[in-house]
Amino acid sequence: MITDPPYYDNVLYSELSDFFYVWQKIVLEDEYDCFSSDKTSRSEIVANPAQDKGVEEFEAELREAFEVVHKALKEDGVLTFTYHHSDSESWGELLEALCDSGFVVTATYPVTADLQKLTKGEAVSFDIIVVARPAIEREPISWTSLRRNIVRTAGVTREQLEAERDLSAGDIGVVEMGECFAEYSNHHGEVRRDGETMSAKEVVDEIYGIIQEESDLGEIDVFLDLLEEWKPTYNDLNKLCRGTNATPDGLKEMRLFFMDGNDLILGTWDNQKRQAYIQDKVSDEDRDLNNLDKAQYLRYLFEEGKSSTKYLERWETDDLEELCEGLAEATGDETYLKMLGVDTSLPEYTTE
Repeated sequence: MITDPPYYDNVLYSELSDFFYVWQKIVLEDEYDCFSSDKTSRSEIVANPAQDKGVEEFEAELREAFEVVHKALKEDGVLTFTYHHSDSESWGELLEALCDSGFVVTATYPVTADLQKLTKGEAVSFDIIVVARPAIEREPISWTSLRRNIVRTAGVTREQLEAERDLSAGDIGVVEMGECFAEYSNHHGEVRRDGETMSAKEVVDEIYGIIQEESDLGEIDVFLDLLEEWKPTYNDLNKLCRGTNATPDGLKEMRLFFMDGNDLILGTWDNQKRQAYIQDKVSDEDRDLNNLDKAQYLRYLFEEGKSSTKYLERWETDDLEELCEGLAEATGDETYLKMLGVDTSLPEYTTE
């Protein structure tokens, strides 16, 4: 199915068409009943304050339209549509409605080449073709993990396009954005952050920031990726560092891995060398402690049955909880959440 949904508040079609309608009415009202009204119908999906229709109405009506399309499509059917808007909120509304209706984004394509550059501080404005298919099943994921996936997806996409195609920064940004939307849509309604489920609008805001600022991954991100490997090797470490701000030397300096012959040993919370490195920082008035240092030290205190109250009072932040969610997901160990006092029986922390 191919369609062209309304662009949020960009084009108020019914009001614009009144200009032509009044002249058509003079000529055609005697022959066609549809010209009996003085104005065109206002029953369009649009955000228009003059009609008391805002964000909620636009999203609800667009979702209803997508649901009808979803019912009409076969299991292997394809929905393709164009969309244009420079506002992240409107893209969030669109993605929310589309994914809520049971679709997953599978591809996106820029329509024009005359685009504003997608760089920090500039507005994002583009026409885009969105290809979507019925979703099968969506997997739960923490924002920490999804963010790593999105940053890698954007980076790989950017590198490939810059090497293979002569495209403007805006065109490249469009393709990056589409790939990131597709990455998110596989987990819509299942993205956890600080104990809450993120909406599509929140994720789109984050994606905009990642692409506009060309965000990159660091040593902690690579360490989390290594935790997800069954038996990570130095070769895995090298591959994961490519295209990031992280280096093997940087991870080694942070005591995040050690070599035992040809074997790579990760600097987990229970690794003596890693823990000694952290405790040395803690004893020096929290010198240069990052959130991973804090999380692993809190885990040590928790396992030793020691009080962590004074440290939690100093350290407990949303960023720390977010990292602990990522650690719990990467290791399959909810202790990283329990040590913060998080109730892991809540729906946000279960996969049922």
